[in-house]
Amino acid sequence: MMWIANGLTGIVVALALASLLLMLARRHKSAADIVFAVFCGSLAMAMLRQGLEAPPAWLALGLAVGGCATCNAYWLLARALFRGPGGIGRAHVAVALGIAVLIVGYRLARIGGLASGWLAVVGSLLTLASSTVLVLAFIEALRDWSPALSRSEKRLRLGFMGVYGGCVLAASIAAAWMDADPAWQVPYRIVVTSCALAILVFTHVALLLRRHAPLVPADPAAEAKPEDRRLARAILRQFEEHAIHLQPELKVADLARRVGSAEHKVSRVITQVLGERNFNQLVNRYRITHACRLLETDTSRSVLDISAEAGFASLGPFNRAFKAAKGCTPTAWRSTRQAASAAPDAERQPTQRPALSSGAWEPDV
Repeated sequence: MMWIANGLTGIVVALALASLLLMLARRHKSAADIVFAVFCGSLAMAMLRQGLEAPPAWLALGLAVGGCATCNAYWLLARALFRGPGGIGRAHVAVALGIAVLIVGYRLARIGGLASGWLAVVGSLLTLASSTVLVLAFIEALRDWSPALSRSEKRLRLGFMGVYGGCVLAASIAAAWMDADPAWQVPYRIVVTSCALAILVFTHVALLLRRHAPLVPADPAAEAKPEDRRLARAILRQFEEHAIHLQPELKVADLARRVGSAEHKVSRVITQVLGERNFNQLVNRYRITHACRLLETDTSRSVLDISAEAGFASLGPFNRAFKAAKGCTPTAWRSTRQAASAAPDAERQPTQRPALSSGAWEPDV
């Protein structure tokens, strides 16, 4: 049975590395794509570590560090799949990194021969943390479940719970069996690698379905308190009527002072009621809208001049924010708009015939 285990390990490693390269090659990456790339790279390392009998110390160290983002990264992936673009925050990344550090510490302790008592403590903490994120990832598919969900969304969530939950259960049972009977080590490897393969394949399908049917977030203002809705209207009024986003050094404290509220309340309303990721995203959205208007109507002005009027301190942040919002640079966006507006004018020009004496005719464009 060893050849089956080794063969499955090779397939999983190859597919994981190919998936990593595929995710990195995507032009427009979502949060789920990025986290899945991290998961694939770490899974490849973990599978290699499991398949090698007695690797050199340097290789064992590298694989121990590289394979520390499996269950914790997949929890982040589940949040991105079922919560949308704002599903992963700094706190969640910090928790995942903390678990990764715990995994690396435990594996290094085993390699370095740490005292069994301390090793047992670290192992217990790691088991608790890993089990927690495994359960949390499963629960993400149940979040906001309702009969109003589309049929495709229900299938995606049920498929996730079936594949992911079944694989976690199968791997847990196999691990318990191996602990009771060491002769079950090879069947355990076969079960684990089969589960890893199933999760890899299903996740590709899940990401494909999510790209075709993006998660539509619920209206966060529908359940907001009346005072929060009033504050949200006051915030929007500052942008839409007073154009405060054109101030280069605008900070959330400035906005809070103008609407007569505390900074933490303004930040909370921006994220929970207005549905923005943060204050900077709200400001950039209005600045980019203003810049687009100038790029299209005032073609004599430079991109640098427009970025300054839109409230950006320099051209670099403007280009990055514009590309994140529109998918291209301001210069490319202006060229595209000019070409689109010039096309109808060209079509309305009367048909011209080349002058016989000119030798070559060029239309006046």
